[in-house]
Amino acid sequence: MMLKTYVVLIFLVLATSIPVDGEAHVYVANTSANTVSVIDDMNNSVIATIDVGKSPLGVAANPATRMVYVANKGDNTVSVIDAKRNAVVKTVPVGKAPWYISVDSAHNKAYVNSSGDNLVSVIDLESNTVIKRIKTSGAGKGATKGAFNVASNSAMNRAYVTNCLTTTLSVVDTETNKVIGMVDIGNEPLGVAVNPVTDIVYVVNNADNNVTVIDSKNRAVVDTVPVGRAPWYMAVNQEIKKAYVTNREDNTVSVMNTENHTVEAVIKVGEEPLAVAFIKNRAFVTNCGSNDVTVIDTTNNSVIDTITLPGMSPESGLCPWGIAGL
Repeated sequence: MMLKTYVVLIFLVLATSIPVDGEAHVYVANTSANTVSVIDDMNNSVIATIDVGKSPLGVAANPATRMVYVANKGDNTVSVIDAKRNAVVKTVPVGKAPWYISVDSAHNKAYVNSSGDNLVSVIDLESNTVIKRIKTSGAGKGATKGAFNVASNSAMNRAYVTNCLTTTLSVVDTETNKVIGMVDIGNEPLGVAVNPVTDIVYVVNNADNNVTVIDSKNRAVVDTVPVGRAPWYMAVNQEIKKAYVTNREDNTVSVMNTENHTVEAVIKVGEEPLAVAFIKNRAFVTNCGSNDVTVIDTTNNSVIDTITLPGMSPESGLCPWGIAGL
């Protein structure tokens, strides 16, 4: 695989779009430092650093409760952060090697994939306990390996899991917590995102340098979109009908029109971009190699700021990974 061996490996973290009015904060997992940086979106400055578990990767937020969830791959846990206090209030044990987490705020649940045992842990966010563990195999397709990323759609009661070692996407019914289908996709599928309105699913294929577009109603591939080298993660912003794809080896972000599935822009960002989250009319991109966050104006796709993250020397690096806005 093309996964970097010098980094303790992650997003789905799902990206969250924040209302235009009011203050918002950005939460960034620093995988090498076992911390989360909190960024004030008003001035793009780091206002807090929170200790979490080992090797934090994916980050997701629940806007209904103002809680933030961090998947810690190094100790098989999820850190629960109260955003009102920027403090960890609970640590939840999950499966082996959790990478990403997706929050279903409508049903107050979270879904955490774990590549070490090919499971999805379902967390009840009221009690912060695991209520179900779902095997990603099933639907007559045989065993899956490498459960890497997860995205959920509360409107359709579905969750989607990329299996990076078996080139498949598992489709989970979140009412029954069972795998109901599999979709054959590209090589080394990593990132996954879903349009909550259309339920179109997008899968980033790291080895093929493209994005697979899936009509989830009939579980059929309807398009394949070329992007940059070693694409890693994707986030959909339905308000502007765009999706942003991080290309890890190009140090770029591809901007895809979600209506016609064409790339409209390619934006140069920092080194090894890994994840993206939307806040108001901006996209925040984590750059593992340069230890910073690129801020993009989504109205014109221009870079308007670069936020350096404090905490470790440039030689060792923080490796900012997952990101979410609240």
